[in-house]
Amino acid sequence: MEFATGDPPPPSTSDHRRLRRMISNRESARRSRMRKQRHLEDLRSRVGRLRLENHALLDRIAAISGSSVVLAHQNELFRSEITALHRRLSDIRRILFLRQLHSLSSPLPPPPPPATSPSPDSAAEAGCLLASKEPITASFS
Repeated sequence: MEFATGDPPPPSTSDHRRLRRMISNRESARRSRMRKQRHLEDLRSRVGRLRLENHALLDRIAAISGSSVVLAHQNELFRSEITALHRRLSDIRRILFLRQLHSLSSPLPPPPPPATSPSPDSAAEAGCLLASKEPITASFS
């Protein structure tokens, strides 16, 4: 067989196989690059979502921390009020106990107090705790 001077020789079987393998490898590399690109886009999208979630969580933590400070202050006020009320209750119980002792030790029962005004003795005996009209309050900020 003779070939014309400008014509390429016909491809051999091994050349044809090599050409097919080269085309297949190029296509496989292109698919691999596309998969890699999609994966990179997915990761970037995930990073964006996680940043938004992180920001939302930081805002929530700040709000809860602020509420915690307010609640701790209110709790301290309640504890203070409880202490004052316990002290007042103890004083009132002591006064009532002393009245009972006084009534048991006196030979005659004390005369009933006048209906219009309290007796000076009972006001002095009760002390300023019973006469006090100050309410115990707590303020909430």
